Amino acid sequence: MTRYLGLALLCLGLGLQTTPVSAQDAVPLPRTIIAVVEGGTNFRLRDSRAHQLATMPLEQLGLVVEYHRVDRPLPSLDNREDVRGVLSWLSSPSRPDALGLLEWFERALDLEKKLVFLGELGITSDPETGPVPEHRINRLLARIGVRRNGRYVSYTAGARVAMRNPGIWGFEYTPPLPPPFQEQAVVDPAAISHLAVEIDGTEPARADLVVTGPAGGLIAPFYAVQVDPGSNIRQWIVGPFDFFRQAFSTDDLPKPDTTTLVGRRLFYSHVDGDGWRSVSEVKLDGQAASAARVMLERVTRRFPELPVTIAPIAAELDPDWIDDAEARDVARELFDLPHVEAGSHTYSHPFNWSYFETYDPAEERETVLRVGTDHDIHQGYADLVEAPEAGADGKPKADLGAYTLPRAFFTEPYDLDREIRGSLGRIADVGGKPVRILQWTGDTSPYEAAVAATREIGIPNINGGDTRFDSDYRSYGFVAPISVPVGSERQIYASMSNENTYTDLWSDRFFGYRHVLQTIRRTEMPIRVKPINLYYHSYSAEKVAAANALIQVHEAVRDQEIAPIFTSEFAAIATGFYSTRLIPLGDRRWRVEDRGALQTLRFDRASLVAVDFARSSGVLGARPTHGSLYVALDPAVQAPVVALTDRKHPLDPDPATRPYLLHSRWPARDLRIADGQLTVAVAGFGALAMTWIVPDAGTWRVRVDQDGRTVWEDEIPVGTDRRLAFRIDDAIQARVDSLVSIDRIGD
Repeated sequence: MTRYLGLALLCLGLGLQTTPVSAQDAVPLPRTIIAVVEGGTNFRLRDSRAHQLATMPLEQLGLVVEYHRVDRPLPSLDNREDVRGVLSWLSSPSRPDALGLLEWFERALDLEKKLVFLGELGITSDPETGPVPEHRINRLLARIGVRRNGRYVSYTAGARVAMRNPGIWGFEYTPPLPPPFQEQAVVDPAAISHLAVEIDGTEPARADLVVTGPAGGLIAPFYAVQVDPGSNIRQWIVGPFDFFRQAFSTDDLPKPDTTTLVGRRLFYSHVDGDGWRSVSEVKLDGQAASAARVMLERVTRRFPELPVTIAPIAAELDPDWIDDAEARDVARELFDLPHVEAGSHTYSHPFNWSYFETYDPAEERETVLRVGTDHDIHQGYADLVEAPEAGADGKPKADLGAYTLPRAFFTEPYDLDREIRGSLGRIADVGGKPVRILQWTGDTSPYEAAVAATREIGIPNINGGDTRFDSDYRSYGFVAPISVPVGSERQIYASMSNENTYTDLWSDRFFGYRHVLQTIRRTEMPIRVKPINLYYHSYSAEKVAAANALIQVHEAVRDQEIAPIFTSEFAAIATGFYSTRLIPLGDRRWRVEDRGALQTLRFDRASLVAVDFARSSGVLGARPTHGSLYVALDPAVQAPVVALTDRKHPLDPDPATRPYLLHSRWPARDLRIADGQLTVAVAGFGALAMTWIVPDAGTWRVRVDQDGRTVWEDEIPVGTDRRLAFRIDDAIQARVDSLVSIDRIGD
């Protein structure tokens, strides 16, 4: 880390803090964490603890996780200026070439990368050569501030917690009795023990079991999390946000943020087309109607201020596959609404994506003939989650995971190009609106070529993750990361789970989706870790209870302080999280590059921190929330610069000689100031509500122009709090490019 500090000090010493670093000399702040995980024949990255548990809090801290299996060659860290540190979360103390792994860890420290162990060190012994010498292990541990003496305490009756940091130990769960432990002690004065356990008596023992220091840290085995899949338990014992913050020293790292836009919590909604043609229990004018029609009339039309992305299954709109004119008519009416974005839920709705990675049409045909095609996935969803029928050898004919059929529709053999590109064309032809995103089907675990197909045609992808944080899932451990790598591609996760998980796979508790409101609350306070995401299927309009739950949830969020956008726009923001580069310019000043659609930078532990607008450029505004400072970047500026200064009191506004945006319901861009007047372009959904901080009290004039004409104008008195706030409900047309003008006209 000294080389980054040296660069900053050099720039400051030469008086260059206000001069941009050239692209050739740019050295971004390191954000990558190399996560070393167990491998094995049944390895699935999605199921690893590093992905399920550690990645979300690491991403919350602005870090990008790069996973590597320990049973495969680990990457060279030479010339990896982007790597901030290494996280090792292994389950076995022994492995082949344990000494080689130890030396790789040592090399990481030699290169000034942080090293953090969760669980087993993984270097205790080698099946062929035996135990690794204790002095070699201690030589490594000493570099992160710890030394162990070789004694393992397996019986902990009588053990007590001698010291603990209440902000780190006992975060979601506290073991009633300390788990077994290896005796070890902090030996570096700069390292901090957050938990010490002692045993008195004839064989006294003491261990520092949660430690952070300048070079990294460790959490002893059994002390990080409690996990019991059979009991649906996944809880953090150690507070991951504070532990990783200290272990990877992220306080001075600006955090690219995907939860917030123009100072407000981001909102998006998307619908998978399952159940489109099902007959609903809900009557329209006393007549039976399809679930898609009920969704249109009772939900989608009712909430025009909440944009929604709707993704039909293309086969149901193709008369050569499913000849249903009503299904196509509903699609046209839905996509005719300005607050509806077109998505695709593929062509034939694969259930198990890995089945199609090595596709055999003959095998699929045999499976379909054996199982039968009289299943209706939308009327009898539970019928499709039984185990596949066994063949003559007693084994399933095909590995379909939880499904009996490979996909929902079989008119033509599976073709990846049809599933992706073909579905976009079919849905666009019927709906009259271009398709902007692909929403994964079935197990939402696409193979690499499928994800690559979306990237190659230039649309984002989404689904999977199943984030829940409610009375049944009571832990941050069920809050998914932003995405998951799929080979060299990236699948963006939905930010919250859909109604299928709340209704026992659409078999019971059809009112269950209303409990998503718990997840919305708990992912906002005390830490905003997710945007608001309403995610459901067409079949939610099949049942009266489910339709009512949808309406209840929409009603609850419609008037919250949100910034609503389309799902494709969120997916682009999420993608930008990984590409963003932060170039330090010295004196608490950074240039933001390659951020794509990401428009928010967050600074944590920032109650007395403010944006220095005089030394910044391309910044729309800033808002302190939850102890953090959310900085809104201008999408019209390719490489904005953000500089910080101090504020005397947490409630003081940021020092600025021009108006800056505190928050807005409509996303904003292209802020300009000329002749004392500020203008900014906006477009969004619902009321245009904005709050600005202006330099002086007095009377300010606000004007809104659409299509070259003024549609709203007012003179607004501003007091000593310098807040200029307005809301326009009726005079303005949503999702139309608008120009807001602000200027001071008197005292």
